[in-house]
Amino acid sequence: MINKNEKLRNGFRIPFLNSEMNNFYRFLSLVIFIIGLLSGCTDYLKKDPTFIVKENYYNNANDANAALVAVYDVLGREQTFTGEVLESLNTSDEGFYARSGNVSGVSVYNYDATSTEVTEFWQQMYIGIERANILLNNIDKVDMPEAEKEAIKGEAKFLRAFYYFNLVIYFGDVPLKTTATPSVNSVDIARTPQREVYNFITREMEEAEGMVKTATQIGFGGRVSKSAVRGVLAKVYLKMAGAPLNDVSKYAEALKWAKKIVFPENGPTEHSLNPDYKQIFINLAADKYDIKESIWEAETYGNRFGDLEGGRVGNTIGLACNDESVGFSYGYINTTAKLYNSYEANDVRRDWNIATYRYNHITVDGFQRVRDSTFLTNTQIYERNCGKYRRLFEQVKPKNKNYTPINAPLLRYADVLLMLAESENEVNGPTTIAINALKQVRDRANASNVSALATSKEELRKLIQNERFLELAFEANRKFDLIRWGIFTSTMNQLGNSIQTTAPTNFRYASLAGRSVTVRDNLFPIPIRETSLNRLITQNPGW
Repeated sequence: MINKNEKLRNGFRIPFLNSEMNNFYRFLSLVIFIIGLLSGCTDYLKKDPTFIVKENYYNNANDANAALVAVYDVLGREQTFTGEVLESLNTSDEGFYARSGNVSGVSVYNYDATSTEVTEFWQQMYIGIERANILLNNIDKVDMPEAEKEAIKGEAKFLRAFYYFNLVIYFGDVPLKTTATPSVNSVDIARTPQREVYNFITREMEEAEGMVKTATQIGFGGRVSKSAVRGVLAKVYLKMAGAPLNDVSKYAEALKWAKKIVFPENGPTEHSLNPDYKQIFINLAADKYDIKESIWEAETYGNRFGDLEGGRVGNTIGLACNDESVGFSYGYINTTAKLYNSYEANDVRRDWNIATYRYNHITVDGFQRVRDSTFLTNTQIYERNCGKYRRLFEQVKPKNKNYTPINAPLLRYADVLLMLAESENEVNGPTTIAINALKQVRDRANASNVSALATSKEELRKLIQNERFLELAFEANRKFDLIRWGIFTSTMNQLGNSIQTTAPTNFRYASLAGRSVTVRDNLFPIPIRETSLNRLITQNPGW
């Protein structure tokens, strides 16, 4: 296990280190910002790289690596995976936005195409795509070792495909651009059918898998490895097997790619479960890497002072705290009784994922300080914050009030095991491979052995679906899973009705999200700034 400081001294400085961004990419960032102010999201599809990409650029390895850093940069933005993705864009039955006055917005499914969160997410995905396009258009002229150049190409291809994957699962049909835009006059771009976008994603990712380095060669989880590509490919194919494409033949592809991680044909087994569940998330906060379990992470670093840029993990979603020395957090996300009661009493995941206490405070010299903690009772379920991301374990001092160095998990080995179990069950039924993969995850959690209940494909499917709910809570997987399983609307409506009738009176506002969900919420609306500028783009049904 290495920490971030060792990685920064010895290897590729992945991203969010603005000091790594040389004058070219500072200029690029400024141009992108100005373009956004002038004309909105569509411009990220139409900006003219002829005035950005200088003729004397892309000459050496430093140029190429700086360009790659810019592509990675999108992962750690607070508008994407270290902020809104965990906080508001993926509200499901695991948690609710714990503010009774919050009656509109994405987090309660009462919003429209003017939503800032939706618009900014769309914008950031296309920023990443355009940066990847520019890099891939110019990388061949760089004077550097071919092996290193090949790896950079592979990472850029994968990241571009990953950004498209997020666009297609959130928005459906989206404009597909694979080259840097030659002219600012090219503003009208039609939506590409989902299946074509998925075909592009899988083709690019499979090509990238042969180009990037192994997790062992890289040594940390912030850079795309073969394992990261394989695991995300399994996730892409599981999505294709489910709604809306419902192409069940893709389960076999998902199985193939998950097996490449769990049962590698060549080379050693690189990944295994961390025996201590909570340590996974302590490591994310404490600047430590464990590539065996945490295969891929969206990186942040530092406290946003100087050239270091933090994210919002632990600050918006975390244990509510006014003491900045402990780690200020708004505690926006609380658990549902459904999630809490779904854990067995001895399951170690429950009391880590869901806070067992709240901080008490006193005022010292005008500042709030933690005095002690009060443990919550079993009747205070709705008062419990998400406890998965805890600022207490941050190592960088002083702590910033609103920004943290906590990495966001993008792919864990436990997720791979559960994808293996799911795809194996769908292809071959409740085999030993599927049951054992599920059992490994539950054994680590000290949960009961449910193997005897896996008497049919249908029964094992239910067990796997429930296990993903428990294991991956608050990691932005649940909504994705419910939609691909075709049960998002019904599950959320049932949740809303249950909260409305059973929750304490002062927490019945938590039912709003579930009661508001309709079929249209399987997709976000195309941002209104986009539809107002792009004459060829259409809106999603119901919006």
